[in-house]
Amino acid sequence: MRKLWLLILLVALLLCSGCWDKKEINELAIVTTFGIDREPSTGMYTAYYQVINPPALSSRQGGGSKASVYTYRFKEYSLGRFMQKTATMMPRLLFTSHLQCYILSEEVARQGIIDILNYLETTPEWRMNVYLFVTDSPLKDVMNSFTTLEKVPGRHATSLVRILSRGSFTGGVEPIRVKDIVTGMEFQLPTLIPMIHYRGKPADTTERMEQIDVSEQAPSFFADSAVFSKGRMVGHLDSDNKYYYHILNTRYRKFTETVQVGGSYIDVETNNVQVKRKWNRSANHLNIYIHADLRILNNTQNTNLSLQNIQLIEKAFNRVVADKSEKMAALGKRNNWDLLGLQDEGATADTWRQTSVKFSVTSDVTTTGNKSDPYTIEGKEG
Repeated sequence: MRKLWLLILLVALLLCSGCWDKKEINELAIVTTFGIDREPSTGMYTAYYQVINPPALSSRQGGGSKASVYTYRFKEYSLGRFMQKTATMMPRLLFTSHLQCYILSEEVARQGIIDILNYLETTPEWRMNVYLFVTDSPLKDVMNSFTTLEKVPGRHATSLVRILSRGSFTGGVEPIRVKDIVTGMEFQLPTLIPMIHYRGKPADTTERMEQIDVSEQAPSFFADSAVFSKGRMVGHLDSDNKYYYHILNTRYRKFTETVQVGGSYIDVETNNVQVKRKWNRSANHLNIYIHADLRILNNTQNTNLSLQNIQLIEKAFNRVVADKSEKMAALGKRNNWDLLGLQDEGATADTWRQTSVKFSVTSDVTTTGNKSDPYTIEGKEG
């Protein structure tokens, strides 16, 4: 009986097909970043694929090439033709399961990305849960730039996202995944997408990686944000307005603000920011209440931190936050961007711009550092 069972198992093994769908790493072109540009005169798309060079990432690498990624560029008039076009140059099978991010040129973003979203949704090889960026620099330069500490540019971008995400309740500084654009199209509140700036020149050789000063060569992220409404970029917000958009809409709890007291500057960090809204719909009026706990990061005052002085810092912070919030709301009305999401809370397309919004800000200094009073020099002139 035992021999019969053994014979049956051997026959069953012969009938097994094994790992017929396995993929060897040496047969794959592993794409980490995908960029899309478009020529306005011809309508031709330009696609950029950043493909990992595995030997360059090995810690035991000896001589040979040092580029961590290679960038391939293709042109086509239709998005669906790129998969076939890659086979004309890439000697490996295109593999996008490890994709880190998409980068769109500003030209593509302003024309609208509905076609791109539909293409990604209907093509199983692409992913909707990866990060999305917009660049106002030439996409070719961005896709050929080097990054430091993280050798793979796509991983560099996602690492920055994770670091900045620590400051919010929602787990992200901005809703910047592709699927979030799709979700955002259901609302009147615009969606913010981080912008990439690149001030350097594209590298001609990997020796540029040996430079110490990377400020002028590496791309910078998150300084500004592209404003998307209904799947199309309609403008951009600078750093201050971007942060206050998140404070007022997405419960962003940590940011740094600078206030002035008696001619001296004090840097404070907010913690546990709380925002509440109270509508008076009959009067078409909205009160937004903001409260924050403050930690003093830098104090240039030449006076001791008394209770009265702390109250002056709190009042100065309250004024700054209220003023910047009002300016952001006014900017939205001028540009017809509902940056407070008033229409999603009951206001109509005709009345939201006439809604009166008042910001009431309170704060408490809860942390002053290891030494509350600054060092002073007795008898100092001036």
